[in-house]
Amino acid sequence: MEIIKTVLNGNHYRYSHLNCDNSDQTIIFLLGALQDIESVQSFSTHFATKMNCITIEVPGTGHTENLESTISIRDQATMLRDFIGYLGISSAHVIGFSYATAVAVELCSLWPNVQSMSICGGVPGIPSSGRLATKKMIAAAMNSPSSFAASFTESLTVNNADIPKNKAIIRATERNIKAMPQERIDVFFENSVRLLVHTPSNIEQITVPSTICVGEFDPYVTKETAEKFAKTLNNSHLVVIKNADHMVHLQHPDKVARAMLAQAEAQIVLHNQLINIT
Repeated sequence: MEIIKTVLNGNHYRYSHLNCDNSDQTIIFLLGALQDIESVQSFSTHFATKMNCITIEVPGTGHTENLESTISIRDQATMLRDFIGYLGISSAHVIGFSYATAVAVELCSLWPNVQSMSICGGVPGIPSSGRLATKKMIAAAMNSPSSFAASFTESLTVNNADIPKNKAIIRATERNIKAMPQERIDVFFENSVRLLVHTPSNIEQITVPSTICVGEFDPYVTKETAEKFAKTLNNSHLVVIKNADHMVHLQHPDKVARAMLAQAEAQIVLHNQLINIT
């Protein structure tokens, strides 16, 4: 998979573009706070079996240059909109994990050509269930990679024997975070502060078909929080994945992939039906 680095209007982007020969539809895939294009390759590849998939690290995420938290999520979404225009994409389905939820929601407000939105493990801002945990993670990020790794997994996971590969995923996550360069941890720090003060724009005006996906036992974005967010959207569907926490994409990757694609596939079916009628 080729990863392309681009600078547009002074802002740095990384992205991959996987083509699907059987579709003229496009997915814009946005990532969580500690994710990068490499770590979600299996999802990008799976999405590309159905539609063209463009996986993007917007400025201030992934391996792009860090952005100070004085630059808002709305600003990040505006950068993303400009980049979509630069790529020549006229319309797209938007999929986002965790942190990217806030960016995706702002994009729906800024760009009228979002065809559907599917998000997993996030709401547009930090919920009350996650504010104290976020502050602890920010403090740990300023201490050491080991402290940050422990705080991150403690805040986002639960000890539940019914969750597949639970202990192994926690160990692997801590190991990966400890090995991260300070630059990646700094990116997390700034994005967390950015998210703490974020207020979403015009949620009541978003009408695109949306899927809100959450793990049953997520301690950070609880299913109650996800349900409340889903009810604020005019055209949304809540999916609760059993026996999962915030690491639901690692614990149940196939279920998450299907949930993320379902909304876009439904819109394609509807579009084809309308074409046949006319």
